[in-house]
Amino acid sequence: MERPSNHWQGFATISPDSDKHKRIELLLSTANFEHLKIRGIESRRKYQPYVPSHVDCSINLTHFASGFDNLVLELAFSDDVFWIVRIPHQTLDDDDRTSMLSEIATMKIVKKHTTIPIPQVFDFEASANQPFGYPYIFMEYLGGRTLPKGVATVIPHQFHAKVAKQLANIFAELQNLTFSRIGRLWCGENADQPVEITAMAWHSSPGPLETSLEYFYNQRQSDNRQMIAMHPDDPDWLTACWVLKMALTHIIIEDRVRGPFPLCHLDLHYGNMLFDDEYNLTGIIDWSSAQAAPLEQLSVCPEFVAFPGLSEEENRPIIELRDLVVEYIRETERRQENKPPLDNLEVDTALRPNLTPLSTYIASRGAEITYRQYMASPKGSLWAGRMIAKLIYGNGVTWEQLREVYGTMPIC
Repeated sequence: MERPSNHWQGFATISPDSDKHKRIELLLSTANFEHLKIRGIESRRKYQPYVPSHVDCSINLTHFASGFDNLVLELAFSDDVFWIVRIPHQTLDDDDRTSMLSEIATMKIVKKHTTIPIPQVFDFEASANQPFGYPYIFMEYLGGRTLPKGVATVIPHQFHAKVAKQLANIFAELQNLTFSRIGRLWCGENADQPVEITAMAWHSSPGPLETSLEYFYNQRQSDNRQMIAMHPDDPDWLTACWVLKMALTHIIIEDRVRGPFPLCHLDLHYGNMLFDDEYNLTGIIDWSSAQAAPLEQLSVCPEFVAFPGLSEEENRPIIELRDLVVEYIRETERRQENKPPLDNLEVDTALRPNLTPLSTYIASRGAEITYRQYMASPKGSLWAGRMIAKLIYGNGVTWEQLREVYGTMPIC
């Protein structure tokens, strides 16, 4: 296996004048990396007690990867074993710390209850109040690399069936990893307690929520308020608010309103998928936003949605890949035994035998409406409103007709 840092560019892609550059520079110059290496060896021996006593580790501070929040370094053991260590370069407040612990809990649960390829979390510190000076997570290195663009366009057509089966397995297993309420996963300060569902600080109504209606309605109302604040008394924007609000009736699955609620990654696109040279899926990464959410939300995946600006022929690979994934999900659903919610194992799954499956929903128009709603920021919601109006009404109702009805009607 090649070492992870082979493709990392360190500071080369970061502007020297940026705040990010300054934060990472400060971290690299002030953190106690000698202590981190000692902790790495201790963690390795905890998981592999028979590692020879002469094995040590090193950390290369010039080759690293970085994102908006985190720095990623290679922990290289002298027996050619590689881990990665992820370190926040942003200062963590209490909500950030809770999010970090929730992500760790989520990753441990996915690792334990599914076959989804996900890095094992070996050890972590969620506080800066320890000798290293920064929070950190030691994780398994899975190999593979992210793709430069979307799955359907980058991966050669002869590998599409293979990739579709792997993606279908991800969705089928997440569909069956369910919870009784909507919210983040929490397993205590050490991520070793039975799972419970907690509130989501970044949602308009933190919860935990009991129904999919609350989840979608509260988010829509929050976005609509921002739209009206930016464009008061604008009939087009007001019409978009109403269209997006009415679209909820086309999104909600009636028999799924009260769950069970599957685990949703919430950012499942090519940038968070790792593939090897044979297009085997080696890992799904970045579970920082994952939560228990409605099944409708699980359907949201940018890899399955056509681009309005492209021709039918250009979009064809995306649609064909989606159809293959749906077919393979459907096959898996036929064999799958429904499991009770992980936070309420007493639920009798036999009482809900005919719930709408994910394969049916992804293939529906409701899934595209859900995607357009979810991906639209308040600034882009006029365009999303026009698109969703077309999906709902086709050519039977024009935007001008909708504006005549809703362009002066106060949003409530």
